[in-house]
Amino acid sequence: MIPKEEVEPPQKKAKLPPPPPPPQPLNHQPCLSFSSLPNDITLNFFARIPKSYYPKISLVSKTFRSLLYSSELYAARSQMGTTVTCLYICLEYSTEHFTDPSPRWFSLYVKPKRNLTDGRTREKSSGNLLVPVPKHCPPPPPPHASSTILTGSQIYVFGGPLDDNVRRYSSAVRVYECRNKTWRNLPNMNMERFYASACVHDDKIYVMGGCIARSEHQSWFEMFDIKTQTWKTLPPNPDLHVRLGCKKVRKIGMVHEKIYVKTESELRDWVYDVKEKKWSVADVGLSVHWSSSWCVIDNVMFSYSRFRYVWYDLKSGTWKDVRGLEVLKKYRSFSSHVNPNGRVGSVVELVNYGGKLMIIWDRFERRGRSQNKNIWCAVVALERVHEGFWGKIEWFDVVHTVPKSYEFLRCLPVLV
Repeated sequence: MIPKEEVEPPQKKAKLPPPPPPPQPLNHQPCLSFSSLPNDITLNFFARIPKSYYPKISLVSKTFRSLLYSSELYAARSQMGTTVTCLYICLEYSTEHFTDPSPRWFSLYVKPKRNLTDGRTREKSSGNLLVPVPKHCPPPPPPHASSTILTGSQIYVFGGPLDDNVRRYSSAVRVYECRNKTWRNLPNMNMERFYASACVHDDKIYVMGGCIARSEHQSWFEMFDIKTQTWKTLPPNPDLHVRLGCKKVRKIGMVHEKIYVKTESELRDWVYDVKEKKWSVADVGLSVHWSSSWCVIDNVMFSYSRFRYVWYDLKSGTWKDVRGLEVLKKYRSFSSHVNPNGRVGSVVELVNYGGKLMIIWDRFERRGRSQNKNIWCAVVALERVHEGFWGKIEWFDVVHTVPKSYEFLRCLPVLV
């Protein structure tokens, strides 16, 4: 028999501690949603966001969509210095058989953190696209109006054609305010015009052509002072053949207070000295590579001619190649297609894209017989190197696909 003091009591199972009680809710007010913030705070936030995010933000609510297209947002972006250049393109085509083509406005959507190219190898798709301009926005400038000038966020339209249905001479002048999407009228020109050409310099807009002026006393060439809102007649071009016709002048641009006038191929090109108020025939060397595909960036003329991207050296009077763009030759078009306007070949447009060179061109979607064309776009940063220009390709890609019968109407780089 075992003594009681030597018998061990049976071990009991260890009990787990009880779980802690659930946290009691704090006596706080419900969190406010972003949509309930005051408009001025929301605008301040939107002004700091890249515009490439705006299309998705506009889908959140009608309030957001209204703020994104308001003049107050543009004012906030201007004050913060966050305005950027936005490209608007108008293409005319039909998506269905046996229907008339119609103009369609697009804006270039640049994807955030886009893929870049080093100029030697082509990387995967950048994701940059042409997106349709929302239908709830008021209509932009008439797509067929060639006499369109941009100053900041304002687009000036001079004369006719007024719209797709009214293609006639007109002396009307209208300005489109991109900040609040509204139109307003300005004093009429002295001459009715149809497909005139225009350029701007030092708050003065110069308009020429687009009319038939047999007499040198007619206002073939006018200047509009933005500050005084008045018109002044300037000396007309001495060549009567240049003044006889609405499309004799193809394009004009300002370089060092001189207006360079590109005319039709059978006519001589001209230069107008704004200070001296005198006309002179352009040098033969200037006309060699001076095509209709040209633009002015920082008082330098850039042109696309004979499958070359060139710039004009005023000192030597010669055209020189923009180096660094050799990779684009692989994607150029050799199209011999004739569009509805009788234009042979592919479209190539050069645009001053906020100080950078933007190149827009088309190319058949695939080799051989194809019913579609791809719209290509490239953005090139320019660097002055040893008395020349080196182009660094930031990105290039297909941004849209259209029927081969399409027509390229307008290209507007707007500060927004």
